[in-house]
Amino acid sequence: MRYYQLSALALLTFITLGCSNTPLLSQETQIETKQEVAILADYELKDGFITIQAVGYGCTFFNSFKVAVADKDDNALEVIRTRPDDCGMKPRNVSLQYSFKHLGLDLNKQVQVKNPVETTENPRFSVN
Repeated sequence: MRYYQLSALALLTFITLGCSNTPLLSQETQIETKQEVAILADYELKDGFITIQAVGYGCTFFNSFKVAVADKDDNALEVIRTRPDDCGMKPRNVSLQYSFKHLGLDLNKQVQVKNPVETTENPRFSVN
């Protein structure tokens, strides 16, 4: 009987850890992931915020991106994908909003976005 209890406990622990989206290691000890300029489905700039539309595959969240200065002289920003979405679920549009007021860009001038935009008409991003 004790064997079955230990087996059930081990299985429950394995399932919980295997399905958890929480990292087991602290941020300092995690292996650096490759950060790259995000390909956006669409975006909107309004009142010091950028609202992006990106395609997610089940693991795209707010902390999957960051906003950074691309070129201060051109008053340009870019959205960087900090975490890849390798979950493999059905693609869907994800809408996320970030502030760019803190970047030091001149909000009295037009702010440019350097990211490539690929619409849902592109077969790579077909979302049904």
